[in-house]
Amino acid sequence: MRVPLPFITLFGKPNNQTNDSGNDWEMAISFPVRLGRRISELRENRGLSQTQLADLAEIGRAHLSQIENGAVAARIDTLYALAQALEMPLEELFKGF
Repeated sequence: MRVPLPFITLFGKPNNQTNDSGNDWEMAISFPVRLGRRISELRENRGLSQTQLADLAEIGRAHLSQIENGAVAARIDTLYALAQALEMPLEELFKGF
């Protein structure tokens, strides 16, 4: 089964997927992981702890941790709250994607 490249780029490769030359695909970093790393970087650059950012965004600290680790894909309203708490427009969270 062939999976389109955009799917692989956003969500990683399916098990046993190979490219046309027969070599295994390098595992692409999933979108939630990349976004989580970006949020963590922005938080740390502002000198905020997870607890402080979670409180500002009115979400749970454990939920923020899951987002930053890419364990969950954040809903758009949660991303908006995080952007507001970081004092930036929502699209700034996606800079570099």
